[in-house]
Amino acid sequence: MASAREHFSQMLTAAEQGNLVVVSRRGQDSALVQVGRLRWLLAQSLRPHEPQVVRENGNWVAYLPGLPLAVEEPDFDTAIAALIEAMREYAADWQDHLHAALNHRDNVDFVQFVELSTDEQLKEWLTAAEQ
Repeated sequence: MASAREHFSQMLTAAEQGNLVVVSRRGQDSALVQVGRLRWLLAQSLRPHEPQVVRENGNWVAYLPGLPLAVEEPDFDTAIAALIEAMREYAADWQDHLHAALNHRDNVDFVQFVELSTDEQLKEWLTAAEQ
């Protein structure tokens, strides 16, 4: 840890160049990576949960298969905005208490993806299949 604090600037530079930077504390390793690269990797891991947006009974239904997130709204843009809000709420709940629940524990990649994304990036991800 002391070495990491002393060389933090160099560690950031190395990570920005795509190099692996690992910091160990009490036997636990953590990696320092570029957010863009991490978001891309997390998005790849979310393929089983790729967003679905369908027209049903005059409404738009947007959901993420395998995750407890679904919304139904009268227009497409409202459905996307509502799903983004639901994703943010789920991520906050996961960090607060759901991380300890057996049926939610494995959603860490999804939560990190949401937390590292802007609303615009989430909208882009949600609508990619529609384009």
